[in-house]
Formats: sequence, structure tokens, C-alpha cells
Amino acid sequence: MSFERAIFSALASLATTSALAQPPACQQGLRDLEAERYSDSIQPLTSCLQVKLPDKPRAFILQARARAHAELKQWAAAVDDQRDAISLATPSDVWPDVMLGAYLRKTGRLDESLEALTEALRFDEDGPGTGPGMAVYYHTAMTLHQAGRHREAIEAATRGIAKQPDYGYAFYQRALSYEALGDDVHAALDFSRASELTPKDGYEAEIAKKLRDHGFGSATREGQ
Repeated sequence: MSFERAIFSALASLATTSALAQPPACQQGLRDLEAERYSDSIQPLTSCLQVKLPDKPRAFILQARARAHAELKQWAAAVDDQRDAISLATPSDVWPDVMLGAYLRKTGRLDESLEALTEALRFDEDGPGTGPGMAVYYHTAMTLHQAGRHREAIEAATRGIAKQPDYGYAFYQRALSYEALGDDVHAALDFSRASELTPKDGYEAEIAKKLRDHGFGSATREGQ
């Protein structure tokens, strides 16, 4: 899944753990975050963290602030908050480690990103007995691609596609790795499939342009 959508999914997962009777600063910070007022959310979330909270709610707020930092492209701060959250409350699902892996990738700390994503492999992503799912494989493929490990990136993306074959972003990511290896035939096939699987609200501008450059139509997400 796209980085932005993964963040939203992570917060949705977190929300199920914590319908807290939160102090006002915590409530305000989460409202700002939900309304996508990311800059506004940082201060109340920081004030919230100055309150004595149990470990699990504190981890929830740290991950919320990590998301705000990530949306503002403050990747190092996002990493610090996400790591602190994981140290406070052992993850019970895939998302805390997946998001840490994503934030680390954005800072260029690729080995550490892969370590976090390896931790995420231990979870049943889509229910009991399902094993790892698209999120961990997709983010692993992205990190491996960025590291220049294109064949391994293709393998990771292929595993994700087996789990969720209607996810266009995974085909796009795999196409990039095929392209990097000079395999234009498989790259074109995957770019075509990514175009066919364009999300209802369109792709981000960079992805849509890349698909058009390869001769495949794709809508651009509104506001991009």
C-alpha cells in the first residue's frame, strides 16, 4: 500500500486500543491529527506526553505524534517517537514495525528499516493463520529497491501480490525493480497492470506521470 495509506491504516489500528478518557491536550492533538492539521497537532500531543500516562496509552500518543511528524516529512522525529512507542508497548499487530520500517527508509537507514520489517513478519496480518501480508511485503520491496537489491525487491513484491492481487501499488513497485534490472518486458506488464488497478481517487502525481510516460493512462489523485 502507499506510504500515506499505510499511515492511515496504522492510526486506525491504534485507535482500537485506546478510546481513552484522555486529558484535554491529548484529545485536541488527536482531533487535529484526524483533521489533517499536522502542524497544529504536534504541540498538544507533546503536552499530552508530559502527563503521566500508562504505558499503552503513552505508546498510542507517541505513534500518533510519529504520524504527524511523518506527514510533515520530519522523518528522524517520526523514527524516535515510533521506537519509543514500541519500547513501551510490545506490538500486537504488524503496524508498529511496518511504520517504523517506513520511517527508517525515509531517513535512508535501510538496514535498520529491513530489521524492523523483519520483526513485522512474525504477525498474522490479515487474521489468524494468514501469516505476513501485503503491507510488510510491499514496504520490504520498497526498502530493498531503494537499497539496489532489485531481485529481492521483486521477490518481496511478488509475495505481496499473492496476498492481495488487486493492489496496483505493488505492481507499480515491482515494475520499478524490473525496470532497474533492464527487464523492460516484465516492467511494461506490471506498469500496465498498475494502470488497470488505479485507485478510485487516483494515484499520486509522480506515479500517474510515470505510468503515462510508459503509455498507460492513469488518473492523478485530486489535489496532487
